[in-house]
Amino acid sequence: MRILIYTGKGGVGKTSIAASTAVKIARTGKKVLVMSTDQAHSLGDSLCMKLGTEPGEVFPGLDAMEIDPTRESRRAWGTLQDYLRQLISQKANGGIESDEVLLFPGLEELCSLIRILDLYEEGNYDVLVVDCAPTGETLSLLRYPERLSVLADRLLPMVRGVTSIFGGLISRKTTVPKPRDMVFAEFDTLVKRLNALQKILRDRSVTSMRIVTTPERIVLEEARRSFTWINEYDFGVDAVCINKIYPEEAMKGYFEGWQQMQRESLQLAAESFPGRRQFSLLLQDAEIRGIPALEKAGDELYEGDDPAQIYCREEAFRMEYDLKTGIRSLIISLPYADAEEIRTEKEGDDLILFVRNEVRRLRLPDILCRRDLDGQTFENGELTIRFGYPYQRKQN
Repeated sequence: MRILIYTGKGGVGKTSIAASTAVKIARTGKKVLVMSTDQAHSLGDSLCMKLGTEPGEVFPGLDAMEIDPTRESRRAWGTLQDYLRQLISQKANGGIESDEVLLFPGLEELCSLIRILDLYEEGNYDVLVVDCAPTGETLSLLRYPERLSVLADRLLPMVRGVTSIFGGLISRKTTVPKPRDMVFAEFDTLVKRLNALQKILRDRSVTSMRIVTTPERIVLEEARRSFTWINEYDFGVDAVCINKIYPEEAMKGYFEGWQQMQRESLQLAAESFPGRRQFSLLLQDAEIRGIPALEKAGDELYEGDDPAQIYCREEAFRMEYDLKTGIRSLIISLPYADAEEIRTEKEGDDLILFVRNEVRRLRLPDILCRRDLDGQTFENGELTIRFGYPYQRKQN
């Protein structure tokens, strides 16, 4: 099953693009499910129909659903919730609402993503299109499993050992209930499921993340940061969709000043997502709602392409750290370049890479933004760019 995850800043038309993509693919004869994991669901509004928490048919070949995060959270770790609720209720003397205390930030939304794993393992669809939460929330969820893994690997065994030896004594002396083995087992299962999900999401032959943006400079800057962050956590972006582009004929008179700004933004977009396919959609003359409008938008966005294909498998970059010198290196694959043709500059938080007549602009990871360029080497088709603090450069 192919998994296509659409994310972007709120208001860019992410839901419309995801729904249009699903309709486009379903019309090719594939069995498609489009699913919203965003708590502020608007997928049903886009399809002009009421959606439930289980797949429902939109038309033959296309199903849709809107995830209920609370329900998915209950399915994923309900036993542990019950234990914590019992613990809090006994110690709070009725002064704290236990259900409110148990609202761990991001965990409910993360449990929504586990549904992706369930659907993948069931194998009932050819393509799953996911209308995900706005970019910042999505990125937080994608790195959550790593944090839970640390908790499971380091803290949980210690707690389980202490409970096994002293649990009965602690329970008798303090009235704190001893956790049952199934509480630990459920948490173990949750972590394992999240790790399995993360493995699938990082498999570029299965999952493609696609960033939706508009030509406005502020929105585009966030899209560029998102591209860097997503790659930093080893998730594959294979395409970028630029939505709501103003037609030339609509930018005359009062809006003429926007014309040049839009051209500059589109040029920036062309430089900022190297190797990734870019799709563009003009601002439509009416809301993209209902199957006919979604079908029209999908045809204009992808033209003759099949949106289910993989447009890019390569990693944008990787980073290395030298413990001895404190130097951090950014390594970029340039298989067909010559060393004499490569030049790099740092402009604010951007790295500008000149290769022959091509210009690549990469928003640097935060960990490199405060560092200076400290030289570069090019060997075996890979450009290694070194970053160090000013005092490190003086010492070297």
